[in-house]
Amino acid sequence: MNRHRLDFAIVGAGMVGMAQAALLAVRHPDMRLALLEASSEAVPPLSEEYEPRVVALTQASRELLEEVGAWDAITGRRACPYVEMRVWDADGTGSVRFNSRDVQLPNLGHIVENNVIVAALRARLETLPNVEVVNGFRLESWWRDCGLWHLQPRGEERLSDADGLRQQPEIVRTRLLIGADGARSKVRDLLRIRSQDTDYHQTALVCVARSEKSHRHTAWQRFLQTGPLAFLPLAGLGDENHCAVVWSADEGLARELLMLDDQAFALNLEKAFESRLGNVEAVSERFSFPLRARHAERYRGPGAVLVGDAAHSIHPLAGQGVNLGFQDVRVLADEIDRAMSRGLEPSHASVLARYERRRRGDNAATLKAMSAFKSLFGAGDVHWRWLRNTGLSMVDASPMLKKRIIMRAMAV
Repeated sequence: MNRHRLDFAIVGAGMVGMAQAALLAVRHPDMRLALLEASSEAVPPLSEEYEPRVVALTQASRELLEEVGAWDAITGRRACPYVEMRVWDADGTGSVRFNSRDVQLPNLGHIVENNVIVAALRARLETLPNVEVVNGFRLESWWRDCGLWHLQPRGEERLSDADGLRQQPEIVRTRLLIGADGARSKVRDLLRIRSQDTDYHQTALVCVARSEKSHRHTAWQRFLQTGPLAFLPLAGLGDENHCAVVWSADEGLARELLMLDDQAFALNLEKAFESRLGNVEAVSERFSFPLRARHAERYRGPGAVLVGDAAHSIHPLAGQGVNLGFQDVRVLADEIDRAMSRGLEPSHASVLARYERRRRGDNAATLKAMSAFKSLFGAGDVHWRWLRNTGLSMVDASPMLKKRIIMRAMAV
């Protein structure tokens, strides 16, 4: 593809970046896109074993993946619909149960491994003739001239021609630059957009656990004072006894848990989960990452815009991070569609301002809600314990309130 003048250049080939590229390419087959990925490594083939990093996809996210043509590949590989969600407080009797029957739908969402989504989107992009995926493009500098961004990769990423001569990598020129390059966004830094950061002083541990009893296509979450613990159902390997575990724990506890051998960790996990699924019979390799919230003060600059974790990242306790990113993808595409129908440039300031207005407030509200939940369920004071247990019980006793919560969550 000729990179001298692209319509869209998307930096970052994670789930959100690939979804953005696929959606714009499908809706505008006459426009040219490049997806710029810093890593030069090939996407590893999918393993037969479960990947512990998963996403709880909402109905809105599923519809997006259907529109870009990736959903069939996901369900053809592995996707576990869940029909119920059970939430309870470790310090009390308060609990709530959400069921898809409450809203007359077949399920509440799907638990899907990250690498399954990545593989499906990557395969779909390879079928779209107006998209080029450029690996090993480490963005170093840029300048704007004549309405175009000129993107310069790092000098050491030079290529060799047929005669072995070193050549400067090709500069990418684009009408609209989209930063989808994660929480440590290079695009955000180069745009000089500051972010508001919150350190939760917690670490998320993720792994796959095999339990004695079936997960019954239910997502389970127990709120402990040291952080929430989730068991998310997995399917596709011939049983219903595997769950992806996300244990968000205070940093000291997380360090202790990471030092345990598998048998000791499984026993601690089973105890923390109150043996709701019987014995934890086996656990996979554990991975960990620090938990921080981050929100960009702006989502846009001249001819450039941020989506996904480049704009916002939240606590994983409600599993909404990627879903919020997918909503960014859809709203940005909708605003670009609207602009082009009116004869405006996709990079016009009014287009990017409308996208920012539609998404920043909603994302800010979700970030505040997640921080409030984290503080509420982490409080040990007896009054706070009474408040949250009473609140959970009241929600569980109100079909109308449960329906409203479910429909709000599924729309993300």
